[in-house]
Amino acid sequence: MEIFLFVLRTMFLVLVYAFIFILLSYLLKDLRGTVPRAPVRQPDALRNKAGVLRVVSAPSACGLVGKEFPLAGELKLGRGPENEVVIPDRFASNRHARLYCRNGQYWLEDLGSKNGTFLNGLLLEGPAVLANGDHIKIGNVIFRFMRWDYEVESGHRVRTGAPEK
Repeated sequence: MEIFLFVLRTMFLVLVYAFIFILLSYLLKDLRGTVPRAPVRQPDALRNKAGVLRVVSAPSACGLVGKEFPLAGELKLGRGPENEVVIPDRFASNRHARLYCRNGQYWLEDLGSKNGTFLNGLLLEGPAVLANGDHIKIGNVIFRFMRWDYEVESGHRVRTGAPEK
C-alpha cells in the first residue's frame, strides 16, 4: 500500500512540474519579441487625405499619448515587433488588429486577439467600417481615427461584414 501511495505522489508531482513547464513555455513564447519600435510620426498626413490614427489615451509607462500613425495601405496593431503600431500593453496580443483601406473606406478587423478590440465602446465581432472620429480601444490604449483635418463625430452604427475585394 505504501508503494502505491508513493507512486501516486510521484506521478502527481511529475504532472504538476510538467504543467508549470508548459505554462512557462507559453508565457515566454508570448513575451518574446515585445520590445517596442520607435513609432512613425507624420503630422501632415491629414492634409494628404490618408488619415491618421492618433493615441488619445494610454498608460503613462507606454509613452504613446499624442503619437500619430499615418494610414497608408494596411496598418497592423499589436504587441509584437512586426506590427507597424507596437502597443507595449500586456492586454494587447502580439497580432491584435489591422486597419486597411478597401474601395475608399477604412476597415478595422480584430485578428483573433484574446481580449478583443473595441470600436466606440462596442466589442468588434467582425470587420467594421471606420468613420472620422471613431475610438478604437486595444488593451488600455485608445486611438482616434482621423480621416480629415476637421472633426466630425461618428455617431454611426457599427457596420459589419467583409469588404468587397
